[in-house]
Order: sequence, then structure tokens, then C-alpha cells
Amino acid sequence: MAPHVENEARLEEEAPRFEKLVAPSADSFKFRPDPIEYPIMMAYFLYGMYASFIALTTAKCTTLLFAFLMVIPGMLGLGAGVHRLWSHRSYKVKAPLEIMLTIFYVMCNQRSIITWARRHRLHHQCSDTDGDPHNAQRGFWFSHYGWMVMEQHPEVKKRLKHVDVSDLFNNPIIKFQHDYYVALAILLSYVIPVYIPTLWGESLYASFMANLLRKHICLHLICSINSVAHLVGYKPIDRTVVGTQTQFLASVTVGEGFHNYHHTFPYDYRSSEFGDYKYNLSAMFIELMAKIGWAYDLKVTSEEVIKNRVLKKGDGTDQYYIPNNPKKQKFFTTQFYKNFTTDDTNDD
Repeated sequence: MAPHVENEARLEEEAPRFEKLVAPSADSFKFRPDPIEYPIMMAYFLYGMYASFIALTTAKCTTLLFAFLMVIPGMLGLGAGVHRLWSHRSYKVKAPLEIMLTIFYVMCNQRSIITWARRHRLHHQCSDTDGDPHNAQRGFWFSHYGWMVMEQHPEVKKRLKHVDVSDLFNNPIIKFQHDYYVALAILLSYVIPVYIPTLWGESLYASFMANLLRKHICLHLICSINSVAHLVGYKPIDRTVVGTQTQFLASVTVGEGFHNYHHTFPYDYRSSEFGDYKYNLSAMFIELMAKIGWAYDLKVTSEEVIKNRVLKKGDGTDQYYIPNNPKKQKFFTTQFYKNFTTDDTNDD
């Protein structure tokens, strides 16, 4: 099969000086459906809903259990892999772990690592502005799924090609995955996961539908970081930055729901200041890999820096650095942040 080629330009030698964008903001640009992405992604979305129903009503319990369990390595490939490792370089890995995380990531079929990381780095450069590929200021639907089916905002188009991903192009494992992504995705995201349930007597039809259910769970969990974790939650670390804390979201996304912390300290491999890791499986996984020598140089933020930021700029809901804090964070969050100011506080 011919090498996979992304439709995105490499980094130009010298990026122009872009105008500084201030969050939160969204102009009056009228989005139009992308003529290629819109029909493909909408068909994928609708067929995924249908497939999920078929899987839940026809597949064997063993097959459904397998599908749900396979969500975990997929989310680790997204959270510990393409997000914390390749997008933010918050720790380093040896080849066996890099290959494992690459396989886990490709299982979810969310385009090449380089494409994902390029967009995510731009997201952090221009969070919640028109330069953000999934600007949450345009609403839940756009930030969750709509950005994938609409034409890109002009600010995104002109900035995206200047996002430096040379480190990933120079990585032979990531470059191989990028060049042959289509073949790898067919094998790792479809063929193998569909074949395995047939070993216990499942039909190919039911197994295929269960596999689509698995992939759509991963897709919407990671999309919820773009939407829910920018629109719903608390800001205990810094109320002046984008991103919110949502414990429920953290628990179902293996630790990616502490977004206020992550946007404050994006280089921290934990993506969370909490010592209690029951909501942060990705951090537990990275630490386990460090113990066996496959991960090293884990970057963290000092407790003193975190505490100072919480006490100076937090919204007052922090439960770790404010002793006997009467303000609580609900597990199922109800606090919405829209066009907040530096004076906003959470009185819940």
C-alpha cells in the first residue's frame, strides 16, 4: 500500500509574526461544511450510533466485555501517548514502550500521531480563540465534533502549517506510523480487533459492530476533553486560564479531566496535581513504565509552585491546598464557564 500522506504542510523555515489572540474569543466567521470531511465524518458518526445499538443487542457478553476492556489501551495510547508523550514531551520513553503506545493509539484510528500532535500544539498556542482548531467558545457541538466536519477557520489554516513537529518527523517510529498510517489503521483498528472475538464463536457481523462501538467510545471520550473540559467544571488552579476540572470526566478518560491544571502546567506528565490517582490511570501507567525502566525524565511541577498558583489565582474550590475548604467540587459538575473574567469565583 502506498505511504500515507497528510494534507498538511511541513513547518516553513521562518514563521511569520502572528497577531496575539486573547481568550476567550470567537469572531463572526461563518463556517461551511467541509465537502470531503462532512459526509465522511457524519456517515461515520451515524453508522457508529447504529453499530452501537446492533452490538449491544446482538453481540455476546464476552464480545462486549472485550470491546469495553479494549477502550483502556486505546485511551492510554491517546492520553499517555499522543497527548502527554508526543504532543507535550512530558517524559521520555525507550523503544518498546514507544512501539506499544503507537499500537494503542492506532487502534483508535484518529489519524496519524503527527497530525494529532500538530493540532493539539496549536490548540495550546491559541486555546479558546479563532486559532484553536476546536474553539470551545463556539459551543459544545463545535468543540466536540463539529470542528472535524467544518472547514477550518482562516486563523487555524494559516497557523497550523507553522506548528513545529520536526521532533516527530525525526522520530523513526512515529515517521513510519505516519507514512503507512492507512495500512496500520486497517490492521490494528479493524482486522485484528474484529478477528479476536471470532475465536470464541462470535459472528464477524456482531464483532465488527462491537469494534465500532469500542472506537466510538474512545472517540467521544477524547472529544469530551475539547468540549466538556472547556465548558463545564471548576478552576481550582487558575481561573484566568482555559480548561476546567471535572472528576467524573477524569475517571472515564483515564486521567484527562483535570484540564485546568493541564492548561496551567502543560509539561507535567501527570496532567493533574492530585496525589490520589484513582482518577488518573495514565499517570499510574507512566509511573509503572518508569519503574521497569521504559519511561524516564518525567517532568513535574513542584508542590510549592502549584500551591502558590492555587492560592493566588484559583477559584477557591481546591480541596488539597486550602485546609478545611467549605467549597466543594461535585463529582458530576454543574458549574459552567462562559466568558469568565479574572474576578469570577465559584460560590457553589
